[in-house]
Amino acid sequence: MVKAKYLKDHVTGYGKNVSRATKDKFGISNQLIVKAALGDEKSLTQIADMGKLGERLILVMPTIKQNLNSYIQGNTQYNQTLAEIYREGGKGALAIDKASSDLTLENTKFNNLLEEYKARLFASLEAEEDRHNIQMDAIELQAWIDTQMKEIDYKVQMENISNKPFVAQIKADEDYETKKIQHILEHGSESDLSLIPRKQYITNPLRKLWQEIRDLFS
Repeated sequence: MVKAKYLKDHVTGYGKNVSRATKDKFGISNQLIVKAALGDEKSLTQIADMGKLGERLILVMPTIKQNLNSYIQGNTQYNQTLAEIYREGGKGALAIDKASSDLTLENTKFNNLLEEYKARLFASLEAEEDRHNIQMDAIELQAWIDTQMKEIDYKVQMENISNKPFVAQIKADEDYETKKIQHILEHGSESDLSLIPRKQYITNPLRKLWQEIRDLFS
């Protein structure tokens, strides 16, 4: 078993403030690192949990940020829209009151009101035509975008599938290196690396297929 006395720290003394800040902010200290290096299960578990937490934060924080930003922007838009609606509602209420009062005016204004109605009707018809054209353009654009996105999703899916052996090979190589180091540390000069199996996921047919898929979607 390795003893702590063989661990020589030649650098911490030159960065006392930095090491103290690291301990205060992140709970990482020489004592924790040494205990873990010597096989202390509690320290190893603590470091592993810290790593898992860090990975989770890296994974979820961008999504959390995006969702909360969307929530803030949505609430802002909601309240701005309410203000605009009520402002227009106030104007509309005044217009209704005025229209009610106008009913008491002389009958000679009837023809004028009829002409105003026709003018508003024509304006509304033109506005509806414009709205319809804009909506049709939006539908066509959305359909085109959806098609492009589906093509991209298909390409990505095919690349992900073809990349699986290479990703698995990276993991297998990392596992092999870890087992090799552990084997050497455990057996020293009596080590026999041939006792450690090594996975080979990448074969010539797989590599050829992978290159063909990359060429197809490049």
